[in-house]
Amino acid sequence: MRRRGLLAAGLLAPFAGVLRCAHGAQAQAPSLLSPFGPAVVPRPGRVFAAGPPAAVLVAALAPQALLGWPQKLTDEARGMLSTTLAGLPVTGRLAGRGSTLSIEALLALQPDLIVDAGTVDEHYRSTAARVAQQTGIPYVLVDGRLAQSPRQLRELGQWLGVPGRAEALARYADETLALARHYRAQAGRRPVAAYLARGVDGLETGWAGSINAELLELMGMRNVADSGGGGNLGHVGQVSLEQLLNWDPELILTQQPGLAAQLLQVPAWRSLRAVRSRQVLQVPYLPFGWVDGPPGINRLIGLRWLAAVLDGLAADGVAADAAAPEGPVRSVAFEAQARHFCALFYGTPDDAVWPSGALP
Repeated sequence: MRRRGLLAAGLLAPFAGVLRCAHGAQAQAPSLLSPFGPAVVPRPGRVFAAGPPAAVLVAALAPQALLGWPQKLTDEARGMLSTTLAGLPVTGRLAGRGSTLSIEALLALQPDLIVDAGTVDEHYRSTAARVAQQTGIPYVLVDGRLAQSPRQLRELGQWLGVPGRAEALARYADETLALARHYRAQAGRRPVAAYLARGVDGLETGWAGSINAELLELMGMRNVADSGGGGNLGHVGQVSLEQLLNWDPELILTQQPGLAAQLLQVPAWRSLRAVRSRQVLQVPYLPFGWVDGPPGINRLIGLRWLAAVLDGLAADGVAADAAAPEGPVRSVAFEAQARHFCALFYGTPDDAVWPSGALP
């Protein structure tokens, strides 16, 4: 089956064996969840999300239990959510020095459980232990990156008392990651050289290994920000225009609203291959980012979109691998995939208004 066929078919048949093996392997792996404080009550009805990735995770699994959003959502983003999620207040976030919520305000919310998600390190562990001890509220850290999202969904779904819902979402994640593995295997010795442009001028990026740019690597692309200039691999940081010109990416992606169109007009960028071939793509960012932040399960649809991008590049002769003739990035078929994802994960109603920024 050609790659376009894989995308359209949703991988249900070609990867059935792979998915069964992956699910079986998950059952043997250590848990991604680290609990702190008292035991969690069965099916907690009031869940506080400590940061944006956790909020998206809980919103997808148990929207009725989420107490609020860590930060303000735009009206456009709220318009793409279920009535339950759209009506939630801003509750603030717990993130060490980046916290916007006091312990007193947290206690006033009376949560049954606090959830945080992302790459768990000693800082997050110490914060969880301290908050659980100060408040007496159970606190769970959900470790892992996007490749672990099926396990994140299944394991947290058990804790939240929604295993059936979790399984439906995890199967979607399994299928999507199987698609990404296929594209990564096909990249071979000629991966597409890509650059993730961040910030108002595009000269901030996610260096190779960073969670913000992990979708490039999951799809078999080569993140050009992998050397030079003392870049902090695995993190987000600034680059110089000279570095970027030296890397000369074939593809530039940006989730910064409106930045793709701006970069095409910047004289200093016009010598870049990606700009000359107009392969500077605006990443959808509503209701949550598709490729960059927040670095959570919201980016599963971004993997499918990048598959369509790679097919389009191959059809245009940018990549070595041949693909189907038409470019699918803006196709009606892909819009249907996006609508399906948002309905499944966010309860987006059929009559929702999809504003600019919600689709490629």
